Amino acid sequence: MYGPPVALYVGSEAAAVADAWVESGDGLTVRGATPDGDVAERLAEGDVDAVVCDCDGSFDGRATVEAVRDYSASLPVVVFSVDDALPLAAATDLGVETYLQVDADTDRVERLADLRPLIERRREARRESTMLASLLENVPLSVYFKDRRSRHVRVSDEMPRLTGPSYLEGPDGKRHDAPDDVVGKTDFDLYPPGLSEEAVADDRRVVETGESVDGRVEHAHGDDLEETYVTTSKAPWRDEHGAVLGVVGVTRDITERKRYENQLERQNERLQRFASVVSHDVRNPLEVALGRLEFARAEGDEEHFEAIERSLHRIDAIIEDVLTLAREGETVSDPEPVDLAEVAGRAWTVVETGEATLAVETEATLLADESRLRQLLENVVCNAVAHGGDDVTVTVGDLGERQGFFVADDGAGVPAAHRDSVFDAGYSTDDDGTGLGLSIVRTIAEAHGWETDVTESDSGGARFEFGDVNGGGLADSRADDGAADERAGTGDD
Repeated sequence: MYGPPVALYVGSEAAAVADAWVESGDGLTVRGATPDGDVAERLAEGDVDAVVCDCDGSFDGRATVEAVRDYSASLPVVVFSVDDALPLAAATDLGVETYLQVDADTDRVERLADLRPLIERRREARRESTMLASLLENVPLSVYFKDRRSRHVRVSDEMPRLTGPSYLEGPDGKRHDAPDDVVGKTDFDLYPPGLSEEAVADDRRVVETGESVDGRVEHAHGDDLEETYVTTSKAPWRDEHGAVLGVVGVTRDITERKRYENQLERQNERLQRFASVVSHDVRNPLEVALGRLEFARAEGDEEHFEAIERSLHRIDAIIEDVLTLAREGETVSDPEPVDLAEVAGRAWTVVETGEATLAVETEATLLADESRLRQLLENVVCNAVAHGGDDVTVTVGDLGERQGFFVADDGAGVPAAHRDSVFDAGYSTDDDGTGLGLSIVRTIAEAHGWETDVTESDSGGARFEFGDVNGGGLADSRADDGAADERAGTGDD
């Protein structure tokens, strides 16, 4: 796969030794270098797998080895020392690979031949080490090795910054910015106790059974990472004899994949809703219209034509709502800051509200698609007016207990037994309704990544809550009643 290993021979007779090797040596390329300044230049040329320093006392062997170490801390160095020209202790301090005592008349070519297997092994080991180092420095994955006690031995550069910020913050508040900060630490030093206990239990299982853990999907740890997902795989880390030294693990960010999967799931749910609407809600008025048409042909009574017209109008309304449901279900990919109070006011003006009253108790700014947010509010207001009466009061405010907002009314409310069904396509207690208005509300909320819930308002009416909403001013409790913005209107522009 590769050519013969290259050894840089440094000594007073370097040229002669290199020439002699060409004539009689094999399986190794020997390049000669003088010790008086030629070493750094020859190393800079590259492709050197080992340095042989022949210290015969005619030059400063220590300075030569130091020059090699300045170039590379891992390049193998072999020292031939004549009469202790470079002491063993000094050679050890400099990380010399092999130290050989020789005489002035020792056959250097023969010694180089003896070193060839060692240099070949060290070259392969160094290549593997540099390949691993390059992998850990550049791969966009969290890769880590742990010993049998779950202490990190080596980690990739990406490991501390895989998700969220560019560091890991431990339970004690200490930040770990670089791989060296993580080495020697266990998961308990880096993550919350619950997450750490699960990870260490996995490590122990892999070490004790020798079996891998493949593709475990987890929520990422950290602030603002609730919608971030990772997948982790672990396998035994074994030595050359097969003994388990610890665990090697790989974790990667799969947030985009999960978002795509969730989007597909929502699309499938919408398709099922569409199928239900088409098979049931549209078919019923269509059958009524067809039946009345037969009577009209037979009798010519105008009453039948009026029934047909009502059925066709209902079909038209259903189709319009289905189209809205399809449009609003696409994921909101580029939300912008939106003033909730202003959007609520605009939604109010396009709904036939009669003598109803709007009370706005929020100063929040949401990250949302303004058009879809307005559609959501319009539909909730329509629902309140339809079921609460012309004099109903609709309140828009912040959720004090979690990040989000609510729309409440003082009407009759939604019975507890029906609260799980109000968002289903086709659910309606109004004979003239399509049963899709609140389904559209849920669809818009899901497209934003919001949670939806319906409960009872303080006045006994319906309260629609939207949680997990990004924006400013949502963590505060509701504003004082005196600061509420009261709006009343007829519903017309």
